[in-house]
Amino acid sequence: MKKILFGLCFMQCLSSLALAQYKTLDPNDANDPDAPRVWSEVDIELPKEGPSNDLRPFYVSNTTTLSFAIDAKSLSIGQDDVIRYIVVITSPSGAQQATYEGIRCEKYESRHYATYQISEKKWVRNPYSKWEIIHGGSRNRYHAALVQDAFCDFKNPRRNREEILRLLKP
Repeated sequence: MKKILFGLCFMQCLSSLALAQYKTLDPNDANDPDAPRVWSEVDIELPKEGPSNDLRPFYVSNTTTLSFAIDAKSLSIGQDDVIRYIVVITSPSGAQQATYEGIRCEKYESRHYATYQISEKKWVRNPYSKWEIIHGGSRNRYHAALVQDAFCDFKNPRRNREEILRLLKP
């Protein structure tokens, strides 16, 4: 009997957590489990500093000349199921660009929140930031590599930072 009650409570707690990032259209329906719900992104704060030295390189493709790395210290999994991170892109000449981004596994989308201005040592918000579909053969191919190799388990975000970092293929 105790196992059954624990199982029911556990499943109820999990389902309420799964709905945490979804809100009802009408606030009066918040306690109605059958009310229509829409996904809602949490408010984000930009990182306080630029990328750390804990960069984890990852493989994108054999056709790119750029190198890609995730700042391991910046990697987080939000209550809204968005995996947020700093990516550092390095050209063959050594020029670097760092951006703060998010990936949403459920919809196969990415979002560019900000770019780090290296010379000024500050983050600048992307005024055109919006969720965009990830296409494997386009300019955001590195997003597809992250989704397929490390961040997502089908349409679900992985819940363990260490597992994500371990799955990044250098």
